[in-house]
Amino acid sequence: MLAGAAALAGIASAKPVARAGGPAPLTGADWKAFGARERGAYLDGFLAGAAVGQLASGDTAGPSAAIERARQAKTLRFPYAANVYSVQLDDYYFYTDRLPIPIVDALARVNRQMLQPER
Repeated sequence: MLAGAAALAGIASAKPVARAGGPAPLTGADWKAFGARERGAYLDGFLAGAAVGQLASGDTAGPSAAIERARQAKTLRFPYAANVYSVQLDDYYFYTDRLPIPIVDALARVNRQMLQPER
């Protein structure tokens, strides 16, 4: 029981976890520990990577042209600006029981909710 309480206390402290190289899923604890610039950088990178991944093709004009066409056509999977997602993640991770959830999973969840609002 004490170990469980200690684990919960560790989650609530929102300290980032040190990781050894390569992409690893950062969690809500990492998000809470980030400053505004780190959050913006994370989201800018995520959104760019998501767009390139979505549009990977042999486009001779390059990925930026394909992304711009998709943005104008409103067909990007993650269509909102980084600041919109930042606010949504702040709200999502307000609940400390969600801190272990990877940021990419939280982003997918809040994106689905924004794209398909309740009727």
